[in-house]
Amino acid sequence: MRSGWVVLQILLSGFAVAAPHVSFANASGEGSQVAATVAIGDGLLASVAVVGTDFGKVWMGEGEHAVPLTLVMGDEVSRLALLKVPEGGAEEEAPQRGSTTHLEAGDPVYLDPDDLEHPSRVVSWENQYRDTVLPLSLMRVHHAGERVPLPGTPLFDKAGRLVALCHQAAPEFGLGTYALPVEAIARVEKDLKSSGKFVSSWIGIRLDVKHPVLSIRSVRPESPAATAGILKGDILLAVRELEVQSYADAVNSLYYLVNGEEAVVRVLRGTEQVEVKVVPVETPVIPPPPLPLPLPLVPMPE
Repeated sequence: MRSGWVVLQILLSGFAVAAPHVSFANASGEGSQVAATVAIGDGLLASVAVVGTDFGKVWMGEGEHAVPLTLVMGDEVSRLALLKVPEGGAEEEAPQRGSTTHLEAGDPVYLDPDDLEHPSRVVSWENQYRDTVLPLSLMRVHHAGERVPLPGTPLFDKAGRLVALCHQAAPEFGLGTYALPVEAIARVEKDLKSSGKFVSSWIGIRLDVKHPVLSIRSVRPESPAATAGILKGDILLAVRELEVQSYADAVNSLYYLVNGEEAVVRVLRGTEQVEVKVVPVETPVIPPPPLPLPLPLVPMPE
């Protein structure tokens, strides 16, 4: 056992996967949620603090052997938590990262990169929960075995590359979880290096939530989109390498924009496809409209 680390044995389909685990305190102040971790390099562990838990109250181990961990950065949007490896703990070698760009329904992913006999399977990409658009798309994954993997449990492709972290359970169909794509880790790391906190980005376009055609309804004056030459009436086709076909797709693509990092946006203008380079900025705080002035009191006639 590594110094200062407690290992949880997660039993899956007859085999055991050893994974360092942590506990996030519930925001209510009572109880906690256990989550797995994976090393991502630079002395950091990545995990998922599911909704209802407190990013800042996290520890490794139980009872008198519990080791408090330092939260380096937490993203309220994805619930990704980057944690500092505890002092005296030996850092695991970070796995090579893959990509979820080409993962589709039916494709295999693996809880244990050394055991390809027990694959999990991608079921679908989810960008909406009931009538609510999610801030980024998650994979729905079904797993073999008898237990749902913990949040934060890493998923690998056939080449052993990290492609996702298990998120919350998806119990509606079989033994499922949602999964956070590995690209979200890279997105959060960029803000960690530049500002030390997650910052949402903005380019200044407005889309129609309900209309099936992603026509840009308005472009805010002097915004990055206006500076790049995006026009009202352009139809949004892609942001960076992410193609968009719905409003939820657009929301997902905008999540991955980073302040100051140039991104190619592709639009349809009439019958011509146009590519423009946009440099996002931090989402501005737009003040609420001023309250109306009080009307003067008019004396009632006697």
